[in-house]
Amino acid sequence: MRNATKGAFAAVVAAVLLMGGAGSLASWSDTKSIAGGSVRAGHLSLSAPTCDAAWKYAQGKAGNGANVDYFVPGDVVSKSCEFTIHSAGDNLLAKLSTQTPPAMTGNNISATVATEYKLGAAPMTLPASVTSGDNAKVVTATFTVTFPFGPTVNANNMQNAVASLDNITVNLTQVAPN
Repeated sequence: MRNATKGAFAAVVAAVLLMGGAGSLASWSDTKSIAGGSVRAGHLSLSAPTCDAAWKYAQGKAGNGANVDYFVPGDVVSKSCEFTIHSAGDNLLAKLSTQTPPAMTGNNISATVATEYKLGAAPMTLPASVTSGDNAKVVTATFTVTFPFGPTVNANNMQNAVASLDNITVNLTQVAPN
């Protein structure tokens, strides 16, 4: 029995050694950490506008360039404002647009608003595109208000009324690059 006990003991020890070694079979491996660095987001904004002090009669229209004191039906008036573009971004694309009431009304006055943009001296087509290449460039927005003429609009009951030419907003909105 002694040999049988020794043999059984040797078999158990061998089994334990084999099982313990199963998890530690030799294989090579390695890992490395990468210094990923950082990336920085760009930006997009317009400076506060610098505008004409007063509304003027539109170029090529009656009163051409004179300040508006008292308009009459049929007049076309304008005001220009300059903004500096602040833009940075590798794939930046933004659209410049104007948000205005579709028709300005109030105090029995009816008027329509149109906007033209220039980047430097070059006219822009709406909605105008802006990229990071336009950083620090000046954009000029010229707002033109037309007071219609005729018996059904801006009738006698608007005399001495005040046209509130407010709520004109210039928007610069990023477009998704992908």
